[in-house]
Amino acid sequence: MANSQNTSIKDNLTIVIPTYNEANYIERTLHSIHNQTGIRGTRVIIADNHSNDGTRKVIKKQSFFYQKKLKIELIDGGTVSVGRNNGAKLVDTKYILFIDGDVILDDSHTIKNTLNEMEERELQLLTCKLESYGNDFRTSLMFKMFNIVNYFVSKVTPFAVGTYFMVDRKMFNLFGGFDETLNHSEDYVLSKKFYPENFKISNHYIGQDDRRFKKMGYFGMIKLLIKGYKNRYNNDFFKKDVGYW
Repeated sequence: MANSQNTSIKDNLTIVIPTYNEANYIERTLHSIHNQTGIRGTRVIIADNHSNDGTRKVIKKQSFFYQKKLKIELIDGGTVSVGRNNGAKLVDTKYILFIDGDVILDDSHTIKNTLNEMEERELQLLTCKLESYGNDFRTSLMFKMFNIVNYFVSKVTPFAVGTYFMVDRKMFNLFGGFDETLNHSEDYVLSKKFYPENFKISNHYIGQDDRRFKKMGYFGMIKLLIKGYKNRYNNDFFKKDVGYW
């Protein structure tokens, strides 16, 4: 079993972020990555889907500011799955960490600790609990409910949210990466290919914006999650455009 004291982030992990019109978010995300313990020299691949809101300009600016600590690369992406897969093709480290372009890592030890968990427990897939950094109590309640439900459901069907999706690169490639034919829940579809004993939900929390709840509606998000679980063996359901993105 690995010695966590010797686990190097830059030598073992590459971060991949898919973006599309994240100009209002990506700066905070990169700042929170930059502030992570032991992150120096870590490669961050950002796959942008031809954003038209200045996202690329923000990324290039942050790349310059953080060049002494992070190796930020900007590549062409596509849909979320395409962007993630394009980034993964360039990875040669043991693990890949997929995160969204609107997350905030409040705890400066999140990446270091979760990487240690992967090594020590010999895991193939890991995710974190979610919390809202917005002011709407309904979003906070929804995330709390999701964390509880996901804890029990993942005992049978693992679900690592794309918000924080740390995976063994060899297993990721073996399973064919994210299904690019899907219009939503691509993270869930890939997650359920892993055995529960090789998966863990870390006790760390990841902050996420509430924009998808505002777009889909709170009851709409609940219905989508329930339908997704009921149709977990029916990939045609996940190919439907439900307006998530």
